[in-house]
Amino acid sequence: MEGETAEAAELYAEFIELLQKQVGMTIDMDKDTDTDMAPEPLPASMTFSEVETMANHLSRQLQVLETRGYSLLFWQAADILWLNKKIYLLADLTQLVPLHKKNRNQIVLTYPDVFPLPKRECAPEVLQMKALPFITHKSCSYYSLALLCLAKLNLSLAEMPSVLHGTKLFYFLERCLKEEPGERLLINV
Repeated sequence: MEGETAEAAELYAEFIELLQKQVGMTIDMDKDTDTDMAPEPLPASMTFSEVETMANHLSRQLQVLETRGYSLLFWQAADILWLNKKIYLLADLTQLVPLHKKNRNQIVLTYPDVFPLPKRECAPEVLQMKALPFITHKSCSYYSLALLCLAKLNLSLAEMPSVLHGTKLFYFLERCLKEEPGERLLINV
């Protein structure tokens, strides 16, 4: 989206509107004096409830991106702001990639903004990329979002079933972490 600041501004406005409705509060990003709304980076470790809310907010923003013809190659904690310790906002769109024009279930990567790719944040199929342009299923973003959630809970893939089983978050992560990219689903927590 380089050079497309108007489209980025529209995306942020749509994200804010969506999140305002979800949390039932008004977000005034132009208000300089509201210290409660001062954005914070994500903490290194988060509670179950915080991660569940983050997964919900970020998956809804990803759905907005997909509606507009984009997805993310991967998620990084540094790209997310925590507003008022209630709202999780995707604040950096540098990992944005377009959906394939002929098949909107796929993304097309023509030039990576980050290289080498961060191994802990990428889906396995992305890490196997050998040449550009690279076409893969858009669900690589779902996988990456699930990895971010696990990292914030300080859990490994192996620990997830025994610790989270039976929770909404467990089923969200389970759907996002399917090995086969075409089987992954993004259904909100």
